[in-house]
Amino acid sequence: MAEREFYDRKSELETLKEKYAHLKSGEMVVIYGRRRVGKTELIRQLIKTIPENKLYFYVDLIGKQGILDSLSASVQEQLKETVKFSEFDDFLNYIESKSGKERFILVIDEFQRFLDVAPNFITKLQNYWDSKLKNKKLMIILVGSSIGMIQKITSSKAGALYGRGTKIKISPFKYSDFRFMFKELNEEEKILTYSVFGGTPYYLEKVKKTGGDIYQKINELVIKRGGELLEEPKNLLEYENVRVHAKYNSILHATSSGKETLKEIEDFTKINSNVMSPYLSRLDELLDLVGRKDPVLGKEKLGRYCVRDNFFKFWYKFIFPNQTPLNLGNTKLVSDLIKQDLNGYIGRVFEEIVKELLILYNTREIKGLKLNFENIGSWWDRNSNEIDVLAYNLKEKTFVLGEVKWTNKPSDFDVIEELERKSKHVHYGGNYKFLFVSKNGFTEKALKRMQELGAIHLDLKEIEELFNKAG
Repeated sequence: MAEREFYDRKSELETLKEKYAHLKSGEMVVIYGRRRVGKTELIRQLIKTIPENKLYFYVDLIGKQGILDSLSASVQEQLKETVKFSEFDDFLNYIESKSGKERFILVIDEFQRFLDVAPNFITKLQNYWDSKLKNKKLMIILVGSSIGMIQKITSSKAGALYGRGTKIKISPFKYSDFRFMFKELNEEEKILTYSVFGGTPYYLEKVKKTGGDIYQKINELVIKRGGELLEEPKNLLEYENVRVHAKYNSILHATSSGKETLKEIEDFTKINSNVMSPYLSRLDELLDLVGRKDPVLGKEKLGRYCVRDNFFKFWYKFIFPNQTPLNLGNTKLVSDLIKQDLNGYIGRVFEEIVKELLILYNTREIKGLKLNFENIGSWWDRNSNEIDVLAYNLKEKTFVLGEVKWTNKPSDFDVIEELERKSKHVHYGGNYKFLFVSKNGFTEKALKRMQELGAIHLDLKEIEELFNKAG
């Protein structure tokens, strides 16, 4: 297998290396996250640093005897010992014997598959761990791609491994991590790419290997027949064994299209709100795709739902509703629709990127503005007043209110005026500072008004410099 460049995951890797370096008794670690986020690559990087006394096993969808034969073959290949396991007890006894005086590490990848192929192994592992293995110099790492099944095994009180071990969730890259993969792009190209393809390493490897601008990459990977990512969202739902695909597809399409309140989603999907909750919960807790957000400092329940993953959001907004023309080969129609609406789609993602930048600079200064906030998010009320960014410190009574624009023209005076108006609906007193961020800067009239207000303003070039400086 060709070596891949290893991006990020430094803290997770250091955590694992530290646990192994100081191993004196049993240590169980559960590493989980959606498919394609780089769990296996993280493990590869770990076991490369361990010269011996290690066994890696990938669980295939085969029967019990096939698993046992594969375990026997893995031991022979990696540990150079001839064994023949006829029962799982044989294997677990073998692992116990290997973790006596010397440290030993066992990695089981796609562990959740045991629920389908040999569920009794999980119970046996629990029993052996509690009675024998937890007292050995043994580190067991269980890796799982099915978030739902891993939660069932390790987080549910009824789960066989509930309360045992440390859990490490592997999530897609944040924008600040993503940038290091695409140093060759300018900042606008970085934001475009991240907005469309998100932070999943597997997708980004495909993007890096595909030439052309963002539209050519979209055409090659997502639009054309046989595109490597064309069916990816569908495949994830199938991988997670999600039933009633139509309802999940409808909800994801709704939230990706700007229908964010429960009422809006209900009207769009025709799914009654009384039965909507289980679907939203599964998309959130088990698939990590849809999350609820509330307005910061909000006193009322005004929750909105959003798709967390940029690629899924892009796919359900542009690809899902246009599968008929794509199946008919009319890729130009879909490509033109994307070109027409992409800037509007990117606006929300750009807001989140700005929030991420502010978090990086919390307790530091940006253009003379000292940041020291305890929370950050967006704010809205029932009267359609909305503020893109609100960071606050209630103890110090300091507030930063921000407006973020992704437009091809410089932002004008009306943008400043509108935030001034909306700020009057945030009734907390204290010290208010305004922040304006615009992809293409500001008009002279806007700059003059911001100077009068003592507001901070950033354009895309300054965003780039700040991210570079933050490291």
